[in-house]
Amino acid sequence: MKSGRSIILRTLFTCLALLVAFNDVPAQADPHANLPRFYTSSPREAARPPGTLIRYEKLPMPAFFRAKSWRILYATRDFRGRPAISSGIVVLPDYAPPNPAARTIVAWAHPTTGIARHCAPSLAHEPLGTVWGLNELITAGHIITATDYPGLGTAGPMGYLVGKGQAYAVIDSVRAARQIPGVGGGRRYALWGYSQGAHAVLFASILARRYAPELQPVGVAATAAPTNLEVLLEKNLDTTAGRIIGSYAIGSWSAKYGLPMQAIASPGVIADIARIDKDCVSRPSELISALEEQQMLGSDFLSADPSKVPGWRQAIQENSLFDLPRTMPVLIQQGTIDRIVRPSVTTTFVRNTCRNGVPVDYIMLKQKGHGTSVEASVPAAIGWINDRFAGVPAPATCR
Repeated sequence: MKSGRSIILRTLFTCLALLVAFNDVPAQADPHANLPRFYTSSPREAARPPGTLIRYEKLPMPAFFRAKSWRILYATRDFRGRPAISSGIVVLPDYAPPNPAARTIVAWAHPTTGIARHCAPSLAHEPLGTVWGLNELITAGHIITATDYPGLGTAGPMGYLVGKGQAYAVIDSVRAARQIPGVGGGRRYALWGYSQGAHAVLFASILARRYAPELQPVGVAATAAPTNLEVLLEKNLDTTAGRIIGSYAIGSWSAKYGLPMQAIASPGVIADIARIDKDCVSRPSELISALEEQQMLGSDFLSADPSKVPGWRQAIQENSLFDLPRTMPVLIQQGTIDRIVRPSVTTTFVRNTCRNGVPVDYIMLKQKGHGTSVEASVPAAIGWINDRFAGVPAPATCR
């Protein structure tokens, strides 16, 4: 019989992963984090053309993976087009085509790990374990990129659920990977993300052709994608996970947009938010800390509805998705019992996108919640991506 503590941890982790999909918070540099020198950079390096590879180093990888991997640092842009730096991971399968120009690339975008600088997936004890579908992607012979997003690993603040900035980092990871000697890669790439990462890749699908015209995106696969942030925030801020994710979003957007927190929260709540924002959510000990700290917020988490406060409302609208233009094929997978990214919200988004003539394949994952949907979605996502590279016509379930 599982202990009550383990059940609480599992439930919180599931909720946090879900909220990750709809709220993105900035990672403030943690003064106690002993970060490797690899992650330091200069303004001059950040100002290089977006996608410029700044440095790379070999990342140990178990032999059974039949692949090589690297940690990378590269130039990108934030949501306002200003110079930024991101770190990440690149994996080259042994099964990739011998001709580098014939190699295909899959850009993975990760879910919420936290907003503090030391919460970067590439700094995890097992960095490659943070990429869902890795084995399947390696077997298919695709190069894999996995951005951390600026502000995780690199200097912040992080733009949590700030769509454009995270989208640019995803796309620029593809550019950077192609510059590693011996990796190469052709022009074709696919986008694949979960929760916060699904939000990022959907924004990337809108911006890709204009932002990186030298590349050729073939499709976007998204699982548990936060779309209408106003509705999702309203439905989740009175929950345990919602208060933690809300803290991340408020701290991040305040820093990125210069929005005053006192317009929506009392001084005491602002101090509690600052404490919560120091925790990562991928380690049990930190989940316990976040669970304890969110209790200080109380039932009246905010003094005002952010969606009705000038500045805050604009940020919510700017980072929401209501539909997609006809730019590329789309696969959306959604758990039917997801309590964070609500199925009704995703279904409305899919219907609006279908009206635009976009070929959307919409898969409902029966009896899957936010935390369990990603594993259930991997087979269909990787199969769908393989078909796009193979030139198979994209299926559409629009009605």
